[in-house]
Amino acid sequence: MVRQSEAEFLRGVELQRRGDWGGAQAAYEASLKLIPGRMDALSNLGVIFARQGKYEQAITRYREALAVDPAEHRIRLNLGIAYFQIEQYRQALNEFAEVIRVQPESVQARSLLGICQFEQGQLKEAIGNLEYAYRVQPENLSVAYALANAYLQDDQLDKGQRLVDQVFQKLDSAESHLIIGSFQLARKQLQPAAEELMQAVKLNPKLATAHAQLGVVYLLTGNRELAIEEFKAELAINPRNYQANTRLGWLYREDGRLDEAERLLRRALELRPGDPGVLYQLGQLAQAQGKTEEAVRLLEQMVGILPDYSPAHVLLARLYFRLKRPADARREQAIIERLAAEQQKKQPTAESQRLNNPLLRELPGREKP
Repeated sequence: MVRQSEAEFLRGVELQRRGDWGGAQAAYEASLKLIPGRMDALSNLGVIFARQGKYEQAITRYREALAVDPAEHRIRLNLGIAYFQIEQYRQALNEFAEVIRVQPESVQARSLLGICQFEQGQLKEAIGNLEYAYRVQPENLSVAYALANAYLQDDQLDKGQRLVDQVFQKLDSAESHLIIGSFQLARKQLQPAAEELMQAVKLNPKLATAHAQLGVVYLLTGNRELAIEEFKAELAINPRNYQANTRLGWLYREDGRLDEAERLLRRALELRPGDPGVLYQLGQLAQAQGKTEEAVRLLEQMVGILPDYSPAHVLLARLYFRLKRPADARREQAIIERLAAEQQKKQPTAESQRLNNPLLRELPGREKP
C-alpha cells in the first residue's frame, strides 16, 4: 500500500510538472486514498487547486496538510497566499506573521504581510514590513508600489515622495502614473494630478484605484457628474474599493438616492469596521430616512471614536431634541460650545483642519466640496 501510494504520488508530480492539472489531481487523490494523511500529497493538491484559481479548495488542503505538521512553513506561506488571493486579509495576515516568526528573513512573507496590514489599516506595522522588504529587494516594483501607498495613507508625504522620485518618475506605466498622481492629489496639486491619473486610466482602464483617485480630483474641482462616473467605473472594477463606496454613497445620499447610498456605505463599513467617517455618513443617512434612533446610535458610536468632531455633536443635539431627550441635547450643546471655544484659542491646527474638512482623512459629508 505504501509503495502504491508513493507511485501515485510520483505520477502526480510528473503530471503536475507537465501542466496536466486534472491528471495530477487524480493521481494525488489516489495516493491519499491509500495513505490519507500524506502531507506532501495534500500540499501538492493545494497547489493544483490554487493554480486553477480554486482557492477555497486549496485552503482546505493546505490546512489538512498543516494539521499533519504545523511546522511546515512553506505550506503555511502558500495558505496565506491563498487567503490573500480571495482578499481574506485578516486570515492571510495571521499565516504570514507565523511564517515570519520562524523565518524573519523571508522577504516574500514580509511584503505580503505588509500589504495585508495595509489593507487592515495597520499602517505603522505595514510600513515597517514593507521597508524591510524594500531594503532587501529595492528592484521589486510591487514592494515599492505598496510602500509608496502606505506612506501616502499614513501622511508621510515627504518620505513617500522621495520613493516616488527614486523609483516611479522614470517609469511610464499605469501604476507609476497612478502613484505620482496620488501624491500630487494628496498635496492638492489638482491639475497635474488629473493629468497623471488620466494617463494611468488610458494605459490601463482596469487599474484598481485609478478611477477612484480621478473621481476625487473631479470632486475637488467641482465636477460632480464626472466624479460620479469615475466612482462607478472604479466599483465596476473593484467593488471593494473603500473610497469609491464612501464617496459615491455620500453623493447618492445628497441626491436623495437613499437606498443606493445605504448599500454603498454599508459595504464601506464592512471594509473598515468602526470607521468614523462612514459612521457619520450612515448617521446622516438614517436621519434622512426618518430612522432617528438608529441615527443617534450611529452618531454616538462615531463621537466615541472622534469626540471632538463638532458636526456630529450638532446633529446629535438636534436628534436628542426630536426624541424628547432634553438633558442629552443640553449635554451636546455644552460640548459644542466647549469645542468652539477651544477652536478659537488654538486657531487652526492641522488636526482641527482635518476634523473640519470632510474631504480629508475620509470624513466626507459635512458640506459639499
